[in-house]
Formats: sequence, structure tokens, C-alpha cells
Amino acid sequence: MAEEGTIMKSKPVDDDLNAKTRALFDALHRATGEFAMFGHQNETSNVIGEHTDSDVHAVTGSYPAVWGNDLGGVELDRNRNLDGFGAEAIRNEMLRAFNMGAVNTLSWHSANPLTLGGYGHNMAEGTVKAVLPGGEAHEKFLGWLDRIAAALTTVTDTNGEPIPIVFRPFHEHTGDWFWWCTGSPARPTDTTPEQFVELWRMTIEYLRDVKHVHNVLYAYSPDRSRIDMSTPESLETGYLYAYPGDDYVDVLGFDDYWDIAPAEKSAEDPQARHADLIAMLTLVGRLGKERGKLAAATEVGSPGIFADSYVCDSHDLAIIGANDDTAAEDGSALSDSPWTKYLLAAALANEYARRALWYLPWRNDPDAAGTGAYGTPVAGSRYADDFRRFVRHDFMRLADALPPLYR
Repeated sequence: MAEEGTIMKSKPVDDDLNAKTRALFDALHRATGEFAMFGHQNETSNVIGEHTDSDVHAVTGSYPAVWGNDLGGVELDRNRNLDGFGAEAIRNEMLRAFNMGAVNTLSWHSANPLTLGGYGHNMAEGTVKAVLPGGEAHEKFLGWLDRIAAALTTVTDTNGEPIPIVFRPFHEHTGDWFWWCTGSPARPTDTTPEQFVELWRMTIEYLRDVKHVHNVLYAYSPDRSRIDMSTPESLETGYLYAYPGDDYVDVLGFDDYWDIAPAEKSAEDPQARHADLIAMLTLVGRLGKERGKLAAATEVGSPGIFADSYVCDSHDLAIIGANDDTAAEDGSALSDSPWTKYLLAAALANEYARRALWYLPWRNDPDAAGTGAYGTPVAGSRYADDFRRFVRHDFMRLADALPPLYR
């Protein structure tokens, strides 16, 4: 940890970033604290509403400022990712986002290198050790990285240069559901922090130095649910568990379906959840300032579903979001205004929380309703008006309100 008051100069992981990616890096640092961007996973691939290619556009009149997609399946040389979306469709969506001035971010839900198991069958003891140098699956994994490198550079601008991407490999490593997961200090898996760090560094060095991928910013995103929030020290220790090092990370993110999720995810009340969300935002904002890193809420649950789960007599939902800056015009409670009174109130909570540059709910998948993963309201739905107030707040940005990020 940097000494109190120390601010490190921002420096990208890759000194040889192409011009537009370096421009994005610099623009995001300039934007830090000035505004936050609304993001969405599979923006035009998963649409619930009728007669639209985008649920966000149908409600707000604009598209997200950050577009998320996933590379899972690419490592197996499949022409569709693990969610069933074709490679060409993903490329087209990424190019569309770039052309409107938005930011592209990619996660990688890879198969297990030993078992090839996907969602729900991704863990196998010894997997990380097997893909590291000297391991039985090391050469196979390098072959997978060859395909990832190709996917990262295949979408190009009019000059033939690969477009900028925020790449988020090995996300949620503090959980116990992916083959790369370390777990937490209190609930470790068989993967040690040292092995995870070696995996991360090996991957970045291979992509950057061997495959010459120079259009990527790298995001670190542990899962919030396994972080001990009991003290400031345990919070920071849990967040930085198996941290790969400042030389290998551009963005300090976190994935949070615990503090913005249905009641069954936690026995605690919404006031406690809100305080913990603010604590997470404050932490990544402070660490970002101290370490010269960007900060983001790289995945978040749906405030609407969160509010639905607490509409009962046992909670006074109106006490959250007392900040006048986030109050709904009708003075409504959280149960009516979860986007403004819960999420926006957290984003504006303090100077460090305001450094989080984007918030990305997961895709609008009807099968995910009730899981906390469902993303945004559709036109005419209960929370559509509040969502519109949220994204049109002076601090938030959709694609149509972004400054130029690539020049």
C-alpha cells in the first residue's frame, strides 16, 4: 500500500499501446472523478423488449457508454461463445460500440484446460498448476492464448488498427467457481495466491510480449461476496488477495452481486448492503488514486431486482439515498427508485467512490430473473423512469454524452 497521501503516476501495463488505446487510457484518467459511465453486457445480443435492438436505447434514447462481451469458447476454436453468440455478431457489436465512441470490455469464461468443463463444471484440482510452465497443460494453454490474442486484435478501425479493449481475464478469482479461483484468505481453494499471480503475469506477458497485442488495458476484478468487510484492514487484504502487482494491472475493478442482489443472497438489510457497496467503491477509488490506476464496478447486479426483494414491512427503504443530489422528483423510496436512491447514491457517496469510472450490469436474460444478474429495465416497466433519471443524471454518461475518448 502506498503511504497516506502518496499518489503514483499513471502508467499503462503496455508501454507500446497503439495510439487509440493510449488515447483511451489518458482520457479515462482525465475523466476520473468527473463522471461515470453506464455499461451493459451483451447490449444488442440479449434484448427483452419488442421492436428494439437495445433495451437501454428503448428506455433512454441512447446506448451504453461501456459494452461488455465474453470470449468464452474462443479458446476451443468454436464459432460461438459459451452464451451462444456468434463470433461475427460479437465483432460487429464491438465495432459498433467503438464507432459511437463507447468503450469495449471483454471477460473470458474459459473452459477448464484439464476437463473442458464450462459453467457449473469448471473446477478441477490442480488446474492452475497444470497450465503454468512445466505443467501438463501448459502448451495447450498457450495455444488457447494464441486464439485469445487473435480475438483481441481481429476488430479493427478504418486504418486497420485493432480497436481498444478493456480485457478482464480471470475475473472473480476470490470465489470458488472457476478453475483459476483462489478463494479468499478464510476459504482458500487448492490454487495458491502465488500460482494465480504467476498465471496472470504469464498471460499478460504472453499476449503483450510474444503475440504483440498492444490494444488492451487489463482489469483486475475480484468477487465482492468473499471479501471480509468487518474492518478496513480485512477489506483491503481481501481485495488484494492474489493481486498480480501494479505493473500488470490497469483497472482496479470488482464484481458485486452481493450488495445489489435479491434478499436470499444475504441475511443483512439493505442499509448494510448499501454501506458495504460504498465501502467497496471507496476502496477501489482510493487504491486507484494511490497506485495510479483506473477504478470501476466491473459487474453489478440489478438495483431493480434488489429493491423487489426488500419490498416488505421489515425494512424502511426510504432511509437509503437521503442525498438530495439523487432524490427522485416524487420523493419516492428505494422500492420505487432503486437506480437513483441506491446505485447513484453510492456512486456519489464520497470523492473516492466518484472515481469509479463505470458500472456494468449483466445481460438482459429473462432466464436470469430472480438471480440478481438481470440487467436493465425494459420500456414501460416499473423502474424505467428511475433508470432514465439515473443514466441522465449530470454525473452519469451514456454513449451520446461521452467526450471523445480515442483522440
